[in-house]
Amino acid sequence: MHTISIFGSSGFIGTELIGQLAKKNYKICVFTRNKTKANHLKVFPNVKLVLYSENSNFNQLLEGTDVLINLIGILHESKKNQFINIHEGLIKKILKGAKKAYVARLIHVSALKCDTPGKSKYLFSKFRGEKAVTTIFRNKAWTILRPSIIYGSNDKFLNLFIKLIKFLPVVLLISPKAKFQPIDVDDFVDILIKVIDSKKSYQKALNIAGPKIFTFLEIIKEIKNSLNKKNIIIPLNKKLTLFFVRILELSPVKLVTRDNLKSMEIDNTAKINDSYQYKSSLRQLSSYLKKYSD
Repeated sequence: MHTISIFGSSGFIGTELIGQLAKKNYKICVFTRNKTKANHLKVFPNVKLVLYSENSNFNQLLEGTDVLINLIGILHESKKNQFINIHEGLIKKILKGAKKAYVARLIHVSALKCDTPGKSKYLFSKFRGEKAVTTIFRNKAWTILRPSIIYGSNDKFLNLFIKLIKFLPVVLLISPKAKFQPIDVDDFVDILIKVIDSKKSYQKALNIAGPKIFTFLEIIKEIKNSLNKKNIIIPLNKKLTLFFVRILELSPVKLVTRDNLKSMEIDNTAKINDSYQYKSSLRQLSSYLKKYSD
């Protein structure tokens, strides 16, 4: 029975992944910096919570691990948690420990287009994390997954705009021409699990995207239609988008930042969609949104 260690597992992707892995009788070690946030994962069989910090002895903690899956990622940085420290610095420490613990298999979840980051600190830090993988795990069985936007019942992207369209008669839309190729979380998790034992994926970076490319405006219209709402959608140009985001940055709750805008300047789409190497068909966004039309 494989022992799988997972970092960054308390979010909606990790929850879906662990739920599916638990059905396959794996032994799962969930690494968390806050056990309270990961307590909901204890309902799954063969799951053990492991508390860690940046100063932990990862060599010791990862002893006996066959597969390491890294889902660590933040969308907004703070003084305490900066992109480069989380996506590169922390990852380096984990990988060095994993190497000393003789972990044979690594799956590292990065971000689509991080290899052409533009001015985005988020994308640049994700690429630096990839460099850590290819350097520290050189000659080992690593795979990098670069997903587009991942949506699902508890995501923080699609669900935010579902709520806004439900309650706001007028929606000011930033970066309406930004392009995405969103993938359903069930498809993403299914692909990730298939990749674990896929030798053809060794030492490769795979673009994992959904079946269709949308502009941001088209996604909002899909949501609006699924809810049967008549909201007025006002697309903002670049100057108004920047002005609006600067105002939103003053909010104590981070919804969007100027760095997010820099990420959105780069089309979040895949010229070659490697998802189809592992799934012949992918769920359409319109199919997912049907549940909101009731």
